[in-house]
Amino acid sequence: MSLKKILLFCLELLFPPRCVFCGRVIAPGTKICRACAETITPVNTFRCMNLPGTGQNIPCGILYPYEGPIRDSIIRFKFYGEKENSDFYAEQLAKLIQSHAPVPDLVTAVPISSQRKKKRGYNQSELIARKTAETLGLPYAECLKKIHDNREQHLLPRSERIRNVRGVYRAVEEEAKGKKILLIDDIITTGSTLCECCRELLRGGAKTVVCAAVAQVDKTTC
Repeated sequence: MSLKKILLFCLELLFPPRCVFCGRVIAPGTKICRACAETITPVNTFRCMNLPGTGQNIPCGILYPYEGPIRDSIIRFKFYGEKENSDFYAEQLAKLIQSHAPVPDLVTAVPISSQRKKKRGYNQSELIARKTAETLGLPYAECLKKIHDNREQHLLPRSERIRNVRGVYRAVEEEAKGKKILLIDDIITTGSTLCECCRELLRGGAKTVVCAAVAQVDKTTC
């Protein structure tokens, strides 16, 4: 056992880890409790998102339905500073990608505005994406910029979400051009944000784009 693993194990003895989903104290070296492992069923599947106006289908990996303890876990991670949850999400996403998707050249994340990042202290999707890249042994690159602020998607009806994200993102061409990109987000609702980001990456010269997210609210219809 490496020195790093020994130190981590000792820290977990002093500060016991808690289940990502329910918050119960669990054994060192584990991420979820037995009860959650037995009751929470992953989706672990890939679905296709159709980019409007192009007819192009983008594969998108989903780990879980956005409900119950999974929803609670992501909310605590996203809004209440439980950043350590990203380790578990990233491990599971890496397994899903390795099992179902071609190996990308790099990993990137859906960006948030600088104002929102400053307020929250981090971009939750970036944390997951960076750890996923590390687990897969791939580089992480910022291939997208958010160039305009917009209203939060979850506050809008489905009919307004496509319009709300149009023109909000721009590809960083020097990072995206010619690359097979894995694009990661935390939650998918209608898929409008991911579709717009995929469109921009492809416009910026990306060779291919594959998406993945921790959870999905409902069927993705861009």
